[in-house]
Amino acid sequence: MKKKLFFLFPVLLLFIQCNKDDDTTPSYTIRDYSEQVLVDQELLETYLRTHTYNYEDFNNESDIKIKLDTLTDNSSRLSLFEQANIKKIDVTDASGIVTSHNLYYIIAREGSNNSPSAIDSVYVAYNGSLTDGSVFDSRKFPIWIDLANSLRGFREGVSELRTGKYSESSNGTIEYNSFGVGLFFIPSGLGYFENVSAGIPEYSPLIFSVKLMTHTDTDHDNDGILSIFEDIDGDNDPFEDDTDGDNLWNMYDIDDDGDGVLTINELDKNNDSIIDDTNNDGIPDYLDPDN
Repeated sequence: MKKKLFFLFPVLLLFIQCNKDDDTTPSYTIRDYSEQVLVDQELLETYLRTHTYNYEDFNNESDIKIKLDTLTDNSSRLSLFEQANIKKIDVTDASGIVTSHNLYYIIAREGSNNSPSAIDSVYVAYNGSLTDGSVFDSRKFPIWIDLANSLRGFREGVSELRTGKYSESSNGTIEYNSFGVGLFFIPSGLGYFENVSAGIPEYSPLIFSVKLMTHTDTDHDNDGILSIFEDIDGDNDPFEDDTDGDNLWNMYDIDDDGDGVLTINELDKNNDSIIDDTNNDGIPDYLDPDN
């Protein structure tokens, strides 16, 4: 690949769109998260107990592809279930009911550098499939994805990986090595849930294998504060954090406190590299409409 590709930032629309026709009544029953999470958990754990992957190939820094395979009877190989970690993620429905979901993930190779936040831009190659093995999307060559615009399960999984190293040849070609490689098993509540997307039926758990080459810290509104630090309620998730109640989340709001002064102009007016709090009330000026 050429160096110029390093700076492209396309958004993978598959992660945020569905093909559901809003004018037609679905041919299936709408389910609650609390109901579907149990179905998905059983389906995923059955899959994990009966499948394995080529884990022995990931003992070096080269570009290795994950290969999933069914376990045979009396096999001595480790199952996916024996290698999987679980990340608990809460999902809140329209009624405010919170349902905890298990994101199952395997780090085939951790990577050698830093981990992105769950809303950074990442340069990844990946393969997405269903539990029946059918592939609904695949990127052999890496592309840039804004994790803030991707599926909840995908962004939470990718943030567990670390980036790799890269070198540039004399002709401008970039080569990556020792990058993170992971497997993510995503319940439908962290995916499309009742929505239908190309090749993905409603209520489908998803499987992704991902290679994380590099990442870029994001400041979505260019207000001088990285988006991950616009997490006002401290839950490590800046989604729906809205200081001034204007229905524009802080990570996309250039005036977080709604006082008419741009956030970037309230951060550090005296240029001492310290975020300003003029009245010493513990609220920085850019979040305080009284300053």
